[in-house]
Amino acid sequence: MGRWYGASLAESGLYGDVDAVVPLPLHPLKRIRRGYNQAEYLAEGIAAQLGAAVDRRSVRRCRNTASQTLKSRRERAGNVENAFAVRHPERLAGKHILLVDDVMTTGSTLASCAAAILQAVPDCRISLAALAVSRRELGLEQ
Repeated sequence: MGRWYGASLAESGLYGDVDAVVPLPLHPLKRIRRGYNQAEYLAEGIAAQLGAAVDRRSVRRCRNTASQTLKSRRERAGNVENAFAVRHPERLAGKHILLVDDVMTTGSTLASCAAAILQAVPDCRISLAALAVSRRELGLEQ
């Protein structure tokens, strides 16, 4: 799926200058329990098609947040507030970053991560990619 998505992004002509593909990080405990990060798998395929590097180390999830599944929009935003930190801002300085997640429901998690990156590295540019987006959030279902 990542390679297919990456090829679509490459064809659009909008992502040719992406320097780093950053998968939305899981908290280390959640990563150990699950055994993998699906956003990393997507990021690898996307990066391969865009000719960019995958950066798994510059951004980390510093709070082990509760599942977003049954939370309201407001609760989701509060749940992931200050959940991310940038470890290596120098690696992202002046770069175009593609932040990748598997599913975007309200966008709270991606927004929180992007805000942490921009706070630490104000001169970078961030684009977002999610494989699936909630139809409700797109206004397609009530």
